[in-house]
Amino acid sequence: MKTLSPKLILSLLLIGVAAGLTGIVLTLLLHTVQHLAFGYPLHVELSYRVMVEESTPLRRLIVLLLCGGLVGVGWVMLHRLASSLVPIKTAVANGQKMPLAATLIHAVLQIVTVGLGSPLGREVAPREISTALAERWAASRGLDEEERKILLACASGAGLAAVYNVPLAAAVFALETLLLSWSRERLLAALLACSTAVLVVRAALGDVIQYPLSDFPLPDGWFNAWALAAAPLLALGVWAFERSMDRLPEIPRRKPAMVWVALLSFALIGLMAWYFPEIMGNGKAGNQLSFQATLGWRQAFGLLAAKWAALLLATLAGAYGGRITPSMMLGGLIAFLAACVWNVWLPGVNIGAAAFVGATVFLGVAQKMPITALVFMLELSRQSPALWLPLCLCLGATLLVYRALPVKQMV
Repeated sequence: MKTLSPKLILSLLLIGVAAGLTGIVLTLLLHTVQHLAFGYPLHVELSYRVMVEESTPLRRLIVLLLCGGLVGVGWVMLHRLASSLVPIKTAVANGQKMPLAATLIHAVLQIVTVGLGSPLGREVAPREISTALAERWAASRGLDEEERKILLACASGAGLAAVYNVPLAAAVFALETLLLSWSRERLLAALLACSTAVLVVRAALGDVIQYPLSDFPLPDGWFNAWALAAAPLLALGVWAFERSMDRLPEIPRRKPAMVWVALLSFALIGLMAWYFPEIMGNGKAGNQLSFQATLGWRQAFGLLAAKWAALLLATLAGAYGGRITPSMMLGGLIAFLAACVWNVWLPGVNIGAAAFVGATVFLGVAQKMPITALVFMLELSRQSPALWLPLCLCLGATLLVYRALPVKQMV
C-alpha cells in the first residue's frame, strides 16, 4: 500500500472514536465494580491498592470467591451457549470473523472479574471490542483485504491506547505484534487511530498518568552494569514462568466441573490475598510498591511468589485477561530483589529504577514485543528517555540469554 485511501482514513478516525468510547465505558465499569466490591462510594477517588489494603482479609476472600463463581459460571456458559471466540491475531491474519455478541460478553466478564480481584490484566477487553467493531465496519464499507487487515490491527492498538493513555506505544504495538511489518503508511494509520482514541478518552477522563512517579536519578555506570548483570535472572524468570504455564493441566472449558475448579482456585488466591492483598487486580498495586521502593525484600519475595501462583491458578480456573501489567509486576519484583542483593555488596543502585527496568524487560520478552515495551513504559510513566541506555542494555542481554535457553518441547 503506497497511500492511505480516503475511505480508510475515515474508517481509522471512526474506529479511533469507537475505541475511545469503549475505553471510557470499560474504565468506568471497572472503577464501579471496584468501589462496590470494597464498599466505597462511587465518588470517592482511591487507588485499587488502597482499597484492597484497607479492606479486611475476610472481605478480600469473599470478593475473590464471588469472582471465582463468576469466572466459572460466566465462561462455562459462554463457551457452551455462544459462538466460539476468535482471537484478535486470528481475525487480523486469517480474516476469521469475531462474533460480536460473544466478544462483548467475553470482554465485560474480563473487566468485572479484574475489578473483583482476578490477577490478570484488563487491556484485552477494549482491544477485542474495538477489533470486533472494526471488522463489522470493514465488511459494511467494502474495504479490501489489505485495508481490512490494517483497520483491525489499528483498532486493537487503539483499544490499548484508550485504557493506558499511550498513543505512540499502542501504534508501535499494532505494527510489532499484529501487522508484523513496518512502513510509513502503516505507522501513520496506527498513529491516526490510536491518537484519536486517546483524544476521546482524555476529553472525558483527563490526561491520566498511569504511574505518576518521581523522576528516577540519571543512570550512571554502576546502574548500567547492574542492568547487564540482572539480565540472566530476568531471562530465567520469563522462561520459568512460561514453563509453569505450559505445565498446567488442560480442562475443557465447556465442562461444568470448571465451576468448581474456578471456585477452588480463587479461594486459594483469596487465602494468599489474606497476607498479600496487592496480588489482587492486574498488578498495578504491586508495581506501585516496587517502583516507589516502599516494601522490603521479604515482602517483595512473598509478593512475587504469591502473584506467580495467583496467575497460574486464575489461568487454571479458565479466567481470561491480559498479561501486560502482570508481566510488569513479576519482572519488577525480580529486579527489585536483584537490586537488593546488588546493594549489599556493590555500590548502590536506585531500587525503584531497577524495578522499572525489570518490569520493562520482562514485559518485552514475555509478551514478544521488546520495542513496544520500551516505548510503552516510558510513555506510561513519563520518565526521562535517559533510561533508554540501561533499558536497552538489559533488554538486549535478556533476549540473548532467553533465546539460549531450552525451547518448549512439542508433544
